[in-house]
Amino acid sequence: MVDISYSTAGFNDRDIYAALDAIAAAGFGHAEISAHHVSAPLVGAALRTFRSGLEERGIAAGTVHAPMRENVLGAPEEGWRVEKVAVLASYLRFAGAIGAQGVVIHPVPNPIFVPDPERPELPGVIAEATRRSLDELVVVAADAGVCILLENLPYDCSYPFLNMSELRPLVDEYPAAELGLVVDTGHAWTIGNDPAAEIRTAGSRLRGTHLQDVDGENPQDNHWMPGQGDLDWNSIRAALAEVEYPGLWTFEAIVGRRGESFDDLVRLTREVAAEWGL
Repeated sequence: MVDISYSTAGFNDRDIYAALDAIAAAGFGHAEISAHHVSAPLVGAALRTFRSGLEERGIAAGTVHAPMRENVLGAPEEGWRVEKVAVLASYLRFAGAIGAQGVVIHPVPNPIFVPDPERPELPGVIAEATRRSLDELVVVAADAGVCILLENLPYDCSYPFLNMSELRPLVDEYPAAELGLVVDTGHAWTIGNDPAAEIRTAGSRLRGTHLQDVDGENPQDNHWMPGQGDLDWNSIRAALAEVEYPGLWTFEAIVGRRGESFDDLVRLTREVAAEWGL
């Protein structure tokens, strides 16, 4: 049985509970909880209220997307790295507390956040920092009972760990229960990689998906719903079947290519999933 999920990132016009209402109304049984909606992990009474809110709506927290921007494993400055490891650890614990399966984390920074981003030593510094952060965080993940999910990224730079050919060997250094991969279909095509090939490279370590469409000739990480761009969804679906992908099919539609509202997008995306037999 394939379970489907929808990211709350598709509702940046409302709070988390209204976003969950729309996801449930469209017929999704799982949601990816975006840090856009939970800007600090919930604890105490707020955590209990949130868990009750999920249960009341019949929604399971499939995954949590940790904060982005500077919140990465491979921060090239030690103070920056230590600060963000603490942030990411707090989201791992939050995910465990709400029963989520995994936490999506960006391994390396967008160059726009890095001082002097083209320094020749940066790729090596970032790679070493990424491993040190993972050494610390896999212990937290094990304690929380969740899996860290490293995402392929759409950056046009020389930094490591942007695609599955580099991410797969990295995660192979760590236990599968605590570290896996998430393929973002739009990220892949935006930097010139075939999403189906990325899925096959991730193989048995693939534990998450971000299903979004992009323009074929000028992809800009568009985050359209599947079918509004030019990705080969038959090929993508075949690749997921080939690797016997066991996780959630998570849709990350955020922008309506034809002016659709956020509510239109979640409803239309659910229709696409139904057409796929999900």
